[in-house]
Amino acid sequence: MADASTNDRLREWLIRVFSQTISKISNEEDRHEISDWLSRSRDVLASDGTKREKFTALYALTDTKKSVGIVARSVVETVKNFKNSDLPLSVKIAVPVTLLAAPFVGGQGAGVAALGGALGLPVLLLVFLGSAGITSILESLAKHKEAAPYLMGVLEIIARDEIARRTSAELKAAMRDEPIDSRRFTMPAAEVKLRQKLLSMDPFDFELHVVSFFKSEGVKAWATRKSNDLGVDGFVDHPDGLIVIQCKRHSPDNPVGGPLVQQFKGVIEENGAARGYLVTTSSFTSAAMESAEKSDRLELVDMDGLVRWHSKPPAFPPRYPP
Repeated sequence: MADASTNDRLREWLIRVFSQTISKISNEEDRHEISDWLSRSRDVLASDGTKREKFTALYALTDTKKSVGIVARSVVETVKNFKNSDLPLSVKIAVPVTLLAAPFVGGQGAGVAALGGALGLPVLLLVFLGSAGITSILESLAKHKEAAPYLMGVLEIIARDEIARRTSAELKAAMRDEPIDSRRFTMPAAEVKLRQKLLSMDPFDFELHVVSFFKSEGVKAWATRKSNDLGVDGFVDHPDGLIVIQCKRHSPDNPVGGPLVQQFKGVIEENGAARGYLVTTSSFTSAAMESAEKSDRLELVDMDGLVRWHSKPPAFPPRYPP
């Protein structure tokens, strides 16, 4: 078996191969698909399943997107030609030795042949990279300015093991589904015009605007382009834990009711979120407020509260114990 130092150097080389291959892909949608695949693969590798179960799950993920297939073929071909690379001799020797110790990809004696065909990419992820290696690839890609907006949400998940451990698969999928940076829009100074502007905003622009207030607190915050069944529109990576945001741009005569608050409370509790904010341009019914009072993690923000945010940005309250 190769020693730890050799394995580290091999992993670093493979991270470079992945990063360089992906950085050559110019289509933004393809890059987003690849980053999403990397994040899902990282979740598999960090799970408690057996190596065989992980390999099966990785194989299924690899066969889902054309863009992933392009990366797979290029990376696997480069690794298969490792003998012609600039790797030190000791590291080159480690490649077949490491594969021989991985019976779940074809049995003893499989060696470099295990990289052939559709099996190649799952083998590289499971045998050589691991979840830490995928994290390094995503962090490398995020350094490219054009990639950062699409990878930001993904990185917030994988960089925080506590968040990844507590959140459900459904919420993690929502967090990384077309993430986009928050944006503070220019607003009128006069309160009457400010209220009118908030009510007339495009719903998605309203979400970006609301989420931007959390970013002003010095933490990373993002919204997602796609709606999700959980009703979460924004996410905040706060030092105390995950903060989830739901935005409702309602008319003044359409208050938010108890059922919606009850549903959002469930999302907060079930995913171990540190805090949840439900922000609306209208108000809340008495049933909604009574429901919210039963949770020490939910904050309701009506139009009056939102208007105040524009003159005095919100301060996060201390985290309450789970």
